[in-house]
Amino acid sequence: MNYYVLYCQTLKAEKVCSRLNKKDGIYAYIPKMEYYFRLHDEIITKVMFPGYVFIKTELNQLEFDDLLYSLNEERDGIIKELKKTDVSALTKDEVTLFKKLLDDEGILRMSYGYKENGMTVITSGPLIYFENCIIRTDKRDMIAVLDIKFFDRYIKVGLFYKQHKQVK
Repeated sequence: MNYYVLYCQTLKAEKVCSRLNKKDGIYAYIPKMEYYFRLHDEIITKVMFPGYVFIKTELNQLEFDDLLYSLNEERDGIIKELKKTDVSALTKDEVTLFKKLLDDEGILRMSYGYKENGMTVITSGPLIYFENCIIRTDKRDMIAVLDIKFFDRYIKVGLFYKQHKQVK
């Protein structure tokens, strides 16, 4: 399986994604994350990397390049493909990271945890694998920042704080 990333016009990314999903053997998605929206007191989703479309396919680099070239008019909105010479855009480590963080729908679900002795303890959610990678938390906005960079940015994850574990 090969993974590719397209950089698109932000407002046309959804359209590019749906056009690519009509092609055989291609699964295109836009990674999203759940986060707490304080104003409405609810959990909503937002795009993790605005303007980027991720593609999962069996096509090799040359076949994928040919597919992009053959899109012609359907290519509207695609700015460029992020790629390294003759290899998939995402490294094996990045693919593994995304498999642990995102669900089957490409959504980074909210994690749940609490603070104990100044440390964040994760009780459920995708952050359970990355508890030791948390470098900063924001209780007010319910966000955790991981010591993992992707596209030269630290990854932010929704973190819903539960009441502190009761001590008997």
